[in-house]
Amino acid sequence: MNYVNQFRKRANVRFNTKIDLDRVEKAIFYAKKYHGQQKRDTGELYYTHPLEAAHMASDHSFETDTIITAILYDTLEDTTLTKEKIAKVFGSNIA
Repeated sequence: MNYVNQFRKRANVRFNTKIDLDRVEKAIFYAKKYHGQQKRDTGELYYTHPLEAAHMASDHSFETDTIITAILYDTLEDTTLTKEKIAKVFGSNIA
């Protein structure tokens, strides 16, 4: 599933606003990279869960930082991605 395209369509149709899709795509890359082959109890790759959470969060706040925070929300707890690395790449407000 192409989540970047979903956010792009949502931005254009529903919210008539722009988000930084390059940063969102980078967050998706980091979620996939750091969650790697972790799986949910259902057998799905784990990173799909935070992407779905980001999609739901965007129903309430369609801002780049909100979407990125939702995409990365579980990486600190469940992966080796550090708060410092998130701050360096995405800014301290995300970390």
